[in-house]
Amino acid sequence: MDSALLSKVLTDRIKGIRENPALQVLAQLDEPSSNEPRVTQYVAYTDFTTAESKRQTASIYVFTPYMNLDAHQHPIVEYQTQLMFHFDPWTKSIHVSVLETLGAASKLAFFDYQNHGLATVALQALIGLGRKNGFHNIDGVVSSFDGHADLLRISDVLQRVGFTVQTDPENPHVGEYSYGLSA
Repeated sequence: MDSALLSKVLTDRIKGIRENPALQVLAQLDEPSSNEPRVTQYVAYTDFTTAESKRQTASIYVFTPYMNLDAHQHPIVEYQTQLMFHFDPWTKSIHVSVLETLGAASKLAFFDYQNHGLATVALQALIGLGRKNGFHNIDGVVSSFDGHADLLRISDVLQRVGFTVQTDPENPHVGEYSYGLSA
């Protein structure tokens, strides 16, 4: 892959995000590398805003140009990872509803983006967003329909970012996770 082309596609995507008043860039990296499987060219962005008092659901998206260009050198998808969350401005808490990365299990997948660090980028961006906006904690439930090994894999990702993960021995396919945000 031509790293200059990937950088141009990434720059264009970041420009488009910045021009959209409903979106804000949270993190970006443009360091072309052949250090697979880590993606080193990405942008994490959100539609989160505190201005809309009735809307309490938002998402963090992660886009990479890596393996994401069609025959005309245009991005195939707008993002490869989505972290959807509900936030309560009164209790200052965030609950993660969905953390999904386009992967081999999806019938829409043209490339398996799992295990490339995109979920980690989304989780780190959520922690930064929570801290910046005065939230106290983040929590969620992780479950795996693909078996215990899949649950262990996502639990490992959560723990590496700093979340506490607790599972019930009676139900090994479900776990609860939390992260305390300090000021």
